[in-house]
Amino acid sequence: MSPSPVDTAASIEAFIRREAAVADDDPCFGRQVNLFDAGYLDSLTVVALTVHIEEALRTPISDTDLFDPRFATIDRMAELVAESAGRTSDAAPGITADS
Repeated sequence: MSPSPVDTAASIEAFIRREAAVADDDPCFGRQVNLFDAGYLDSLTVVALTVHIEEALRTPISDTDLFDPRFATIDRMAELVAESAGRTSDAAPGITADS
C-alpha cells in the first residue's frame, strides 16, 4: 500500500527542510510555494529528493514526472507521487507496455 498524499507531503516537506536547511519559522516556505522559484530546490537537491521518494516512499519517479509543472510545490508533488504509485501498482508483475 502506498502512503497517502498527506503522508507523502509530510515526508517530502521534512526532506526538503532538512536538505535545504529551512528554518521552522521561515515565513516564505510552505507546501504551496514554488520550491524552484523560491530557491529551496536546485538540480542537486532534486536528485536527492528523487532518491528519497523512490526509496522512502517506494515510488518510481520518471523523467516525465520531473518535468511535470506539479513537481514545483510540495502539495502538487505529493499528488504526482500518488498518481505514479497508482500507475505502478496497477501494472501486473512481469508485464510491460512492450509485452
